[in-house]
Amino acid sequence: MMDNTQTEKMTLTDRVAEIFGGGQLYCAETSLKLLADAGDIDATPYIPLATGFCSGASRTCGQCGVVSGVIMGLGLYAGRSAPGEDYEPAYVLVQEFVERFEKRCGSLNCQALIGCDFSSPEGQERFREKRLIRKCIQYVVFGVGTALDILQEHGYAVDPARVGHASPQS
Repeated sequence: MMDNTQTEKMTLTDRVAEIFGGGQLYCAETSLKLLADAGDIDATPYIPLATGFCSGASRTCGQCGVVSGVIMGLGLYAGRSAPGEDYEPAYVLVQEFVERFEKRCGSLNCQALIGCDFSSPEGQERFREKRLIRKCIQYVVFGVGTALDILQEHGYAVDPARVGHASPQS
């Protein structure tokens, strides 16, 4: 197990490779955890909410888990905590994120992004054989980094260095 000094020296790519690439958590879970960590929020109670969003919404060829995890992570900062509260702050962050992700990556859909159908055994095998997790790791790094930049741009209290992200505002 690493101490805090070792963790602080890791880049965001290192953290994603360790958590997601190492099989501890999947895409949506990793994205949510890292966004929580950047704000010193305990992600433990929220990770189960992200599980079903991994692998393109549980292998249904749906939305990319990174997108779903980041949306949940943004909600930790700007989401409503009581009925009747304003939803616009969360909507603004999510809309900015979705626009940047889709512009850079070309899609929000898991199957379109990684080029395999998780709903079939053949697609799952292709994912393993072609080591497509490497693509997913890149999407997590981009997604989390982009979300952290957006949070900082809007004045939310996050410390990207906690998760190894070199923010443009640093």
